[in-house]
Amino acid sequence: MNLISWEQYKALVGEHIRTRRNMVYRGQRNATWSLTSALHRTPFVRNVGDMLVYINQVLPQVQEAVEAWTGKSWDLSSELGLAEFLAFLQHNGFPTPILDWSSSPFIAAYFAFEGVDSFSVQSENVAIYCFDEEAWVRDKPQSKDVADERPNVSMLRPRIIGNHKLAAQQGCFTWSNVVDIEAHIRANETDATKYLTKYEIPSELRPVVMRELSLMGISAIQLMPSVEAVCKKAFEDMVARHLQNPPKKILSYEDSSREPNRFAVRGKFQDKQSVLSFNPQRMASAQTPSATPYKRKTS
Repeated sequence: MNLISWEQYKALVGEHIRTRRNMVYRGQRNATWSLTSALHRTPFVRNVGDMLVYINQVLPQVQEAVEAWTGKSWDLSSELGLAEFLAFLQHNGFPTPILDWSSSPFIAAYFAFEGVDSFSVQSENVAIYCFDEEAWVRDKPQSKDVADERPNVSMLRPRIIGNHKLAAQQGCFTWSNVVDIEAHIRANETDATKYLTKYEIPSELRPVVMRELSLMGISAIQLMPSVEAVCKKAFEDMVARHLQNPPKKILSYEDSSREPNRFAVRGKFQDKQSVLSFNPQRMASAQTPSATPYKRKTS
């Protein structure tokens, strides 16, 4: 783990970009979370037998419903068709054994900070993982065989046809039959060969990071185009304005112990005595308009 600032992170990934290293990145809003697929976070898949049930029985049922809705079709009997269908499900909320990564370190940063509640931070740090895809594929066997019982983490790059989110997010995936992907990768590292680096950045930097990413053109609208994304972006802008220019505290009557002679009425500070006290002289001096008798208009 490396605890760094946002500026340090940009410098590190900038070096990756300049040296053309084929790295992929993943952001998680809670640095204590493990690298685990959505499917492996459920109780449904714990071994190869469970995975075969998922692939051969569950997915065809889901496929029928999805194809009826989208009008698209996938051939789950082919490795390519299965990969594309899993990618589509992953980006539409159905649990799969694949994990999202991005070729962009800044898109990964967006997903790390996007889920952080600016008003009630739940985790001290976010995490952004940097994975050396090129070295891992070169050094380790890649398998997409769902019946393979050997612990496996493999890179998966399906076609983007019919999945615009995958294109917008510059996405790719890891396919895995292990629960803790990070632990599996660490077990295959040596002192001389490192594949995975975990950076932690303080969650409190969210306003600065999200503002900067928005100016780069990285927001919900670009990454997940929809009306919901437009609303999310509008709320993000509202939060940014609030945090940059927090409303000034208006002194209330309860604060009068600190400033006994002043309190706020309609946003303006006024003398407490003049507002709270009944003043007969002021009332007597008030001019009351005289009553004018009604006169019928004559022709």
